[in-house]
Amino acid sequence: MTSFFLTFVVTVVFMFVLRPVAVAVGLVDVPGGRKRHGVPVPLVGGICMSTGLGFGTTLVDHPAFWNPTILSIYLLVVVGTVDDRFELSANVRLIAQTCAALLVVFASGIRVATLGAPLFSELSLGILSVPFTLLFIMTLVNAFNLTDGIDGLAGGLALLSLVAMAIVGVHTDVFALVLLLIAVVLAFLLFNFPFRFVQPVRTFMGDAGSTFLGLAIAAIGIWLSQGSNPRLSPVVGLWLVSVPVFDLFSTIIRRLVEGKSPFAPDHGHLHHVLIDSGLSRRATLTWMLTVSALCVCIGIIGDRFDVRDGVMLIAWFVAGAAYYRTLRHPSIVVKIVGNIRSAVIGPGLD
Repeated sequence: MTSFFLTFVVTVVFMFVLRPVAVAVGLVDVPGGRKRHGVPVPLVGGICMSTGLGFGTTLVDHPAFWNPTILSIYLLVVVGTVDDRFELSANVRLIAQTCAALLVVFASGIRVATLGAPLFSELSLGILSVPFTLLFIMTLVNAFNLTDGIDGLAGGLALLSLVAMAIVGVHTDVFALVLLLIAVVLAFLLFNFPFRFVQPVRTFMGDAGSTFLGLAIAAIGIWLSQGSNPRLSPVVGLWLVSVPVFDLFSTIIRRLVEGKSPFAPDHGHLHHVLIDSGLSRRATLTWMLTVSALCVCIGIIGDRFDVRDGVMLIAWFVAGAAYYRTLRHPSIVVKIVGNIRSAVIGPGLD
């Protein structure tokens, strides 16, 4: 717990120290266009979290795969920071993400060799192991990046995934690393969660933070689900990152249906759609985190009771379909939230 506390403190200190530096050098998120916050906000959350993580890593024993993984993290942080300041092209970002994923796969040696039994029998990837692993890592990198649209969301989703990994990974060699990641995310949320006292020190994680969290969660997830003694099924692992993955693929499908490029940025992610449909930002955040927490709980319960992978995968696709329907018909959520508010505080009292 000492390493957890020190990592948390170091991250908080760097958050305070680097906020004015960010303003001085123009590393801020300026409102306008798709960005609807009122004033420029420092974009140093990713730098501070990665600094705290690097410090904490020196304090704990960790598996060999983590050394090249943290190098990949810093690659994404550097490129993400430059992107946050100067807006790099999508091709440059893709190249950096590919290099980071390649470093994890070939330098750390971790890869997805088996998918468990998603079709009710063991499914090994064989020669497809490396390309699938690269695709999986880059999917999570971009999935967490795309959820970074309102205060507290990307950090909250990452925190839920990490807490779940801590539960399934207790007594493993990565448990201390997961705790360090939880510490840096909690420290960041002190500057980003939409509480009133946070507003004077409001800070964003930027691409530097969201992409590195996606990579770290992917790498640890692979380690936990592979090898001779895996701690969870790869299918169960999907439940731990459901909302970011659902949002990524729902957005891609929606853009294709609308005849748009699947890679073109827009204001159509579920959190944006719910806000545009009348939900407050806080209600939207609560809804998204509640759905994520429910998915995480389903994954953990399925793992604890050894529910068959095939059943878990079918249920996961059903949940994904429900997520996509919500994206297309957000009034469903608005009505549910309205009914809950009426039940809790009474009609006419809100």
